[in-house]
Amino acid sequence: MKKFMMTICLCAVFLVSGIMLAACGDKQLPTTYTITLPTSTDYTIESDRENAEAGQEITLMITILNNKLVLENVFANNIACEENYNGTFSFTMPAENVTISVQTSQIQEVLSTNFVWFDDDNLYTITEDGDGTYDWYTRDLNITFADKQGMIIVNETISSSNQGVIPDTAITFDPVTDSDLHGASGSNEIVKGVIKIDPFNIHSGTTYLTMEFVNGNYSYGDSNRGTLVVRITVVPYGELTLETVKETLVIDLFSELQYSTGDTFCLRIGDSDHIDGTSNPSFVDYVLTMESGRRLIVEFDYILGHKYWIRLVEGDTQPNIPVGYVEEFVFDNSIESGDEESEYTGYYNGSLMYMEANDRVTIDAERNPALED
Repeated sequence: MKKFMMTICLCAVFLVSGIMLAACGDKQLPTTYTITLPTSTDYTIESDRENAEAGQEITLMITILNNKLVLENVFANNIACEENYNGTFSFTMPAENVTISVQTSQIQEVLSTNFVWFDDDNLYTITEDGDGTYDWYTRDLNITFADKQGMIIVNETISSSNQGVIPDTAITFDPVTDSDLHGASGSNEIVKGVIKIDPFNIHSGTTYLTMEFVNGNYSYGDSNRGTLVVRITVVPYGELTLETVKETLVIDLFSELQYSTGDTFCLRIGDSDHIDGTSNPSFVDYVLTMESGRRLIVEFDYILGHKYWIRLVEGDTQPNIPVGYVEEFVFDNSIESGDEESEYTGYYNGSLMYMEANDRVTIDAERNPALED
């Protein structure tokens, strides 16, 4: 009897245990699904989760490495992800595995529209800052608006495709009115604009600037808005070299003084439009020897479109206080007089900017008799 009762007890224990084990086996763990990310040399992509349950929010961070591309869309199983304010993308995890795909497009430059255009004389390569000497300089890009017959408000949005090269915080925009260019005779119509780039906040590399402009007076219609896209390269300070052409400058001397063949003069040719950060010098001194016919001839490197000034003194150096030097330069029948108070007579500033490639320009110079020893 005792043996029978023990058998019944054991069977009951096993039965209860089996029920408990069965109950534990029926409890299922939450189902997770995988997130597969693409690989590319054009961009990097990161997810805040590798696996997730259905209904969880997933955040993706995409960084474009190819500066010729722009990010268009991000998809999770062919469903577009939502772009967040901070540049990330997000989606809600479905009850299935997810494969992420990224859509990019080639950036196309747009240099002109019927509303605004990028000026022809702008540089597409600019330099970083130097040693702090020129901390008041900016790297300016100029635009011109079509005649809008009284546009006095312009709304702009300027962004950079590569924040590591030119961050948006390094860019400012200054509108230029007709009166800024022509004084009191001009109007308050906005006719141009200057995009200023802070050289102390940019780094070497290439980026695309997207510049959107809208007429604040009449914003509707394509004729009142325009978007420019410009590729800008940043190089280290001093590593930008502007293309030059060889020019010949001839100076004919007319003076009461009797110059002789072999007399020595020092000519300084300066670039009035010198660009900070270039390898091109702001001025060059030339020691010249009088040829027959009271003529001085020099060949120099000229940057087309730049305005140059010249300063001529007797001797082989440029003294701080010139004693005997040329007072006037005559060019195209226009006399450019020097400034005796600043002791820079013999300073010519003007028409050299109109030189073209392979020009030979002759300037007549007259010595200042009042400065004779």
